[in-house]
Amino acid sequence: MAEHFNGFDLSENALTSLPGDFFRTVMPAIDDVNLLKLVLYVLWKANMVGDYQISFTTESILVDKIFSDGLSGEITDRVMLVDALLQQAVEKKFLLQWQSNQHTHSKYFINCDAGQAALQNAAQGSVSSYITLDQIKPNIYKIYEENIGPLTPLIADTLRDAEATYPVEWITEAMEIAVENNVRRWRYVESVLDRWTKEGRNGTDRRRDKTDYRSYLDD
Repeated sequence: MAEHFNGFDLSENALTSLPGDFFRTVMPAIDDVNLLKLVLYVLWKANMVGDYQISFTTESILVDKIFSDGLSGEITDRVMLVDALLQQAVEKKFLLQWQSNQHTHSKYFINCDAGQAALQNAAQGSVSSYITLDQIKPNIYKIYEENIGPLTPLIADTLRDAEATYPVEWITEAMEIAVENNVRRWRYVESVLDRWTKEGRNGTDRRRDKTDYRSYLDD
């Protein structure tokens, strides 16, 4: 535990959902603290990304330094340890495994309806997310759903593209501006992001972002 832990943040955007099955079935079946950490971690990440079809690899897990540093015991090879933990999770049916035809590369999916569907389509595969534990902030999927509208598969793809194009802080602030103007439409959010890209987020006339919205009202 962190030396200066000041208590849990119980604000709505700081909370992570966990399936009830984790407490009823999964947790009682785990006696390895590192396996417990791994299962909690993959559930946390899927919740943060907003997509339970997400795939995991040893690499995408180890890139998170907070997680890897938090593994318990004397560790000589973190790659071997995480590989072994993933295999344990597969054997216990917590995760599903897909391997390439050459059996040289594995992807892992959470064993749920969404993960089972992703496994069936693993030839194309889900993109492994590199969100890490030092980036715990309200994710844009939750912010969109809570403030703009329902999170459809098409919107989820659009938000993924936006994350790859703009800083998360920009997307979050642009959605806040849309809410302030009561223009709860992604096209408006995108127009603000496009303007910031062209003019500079700090250099643009911010008042214009908060008033230039009338053309979106009839869309």
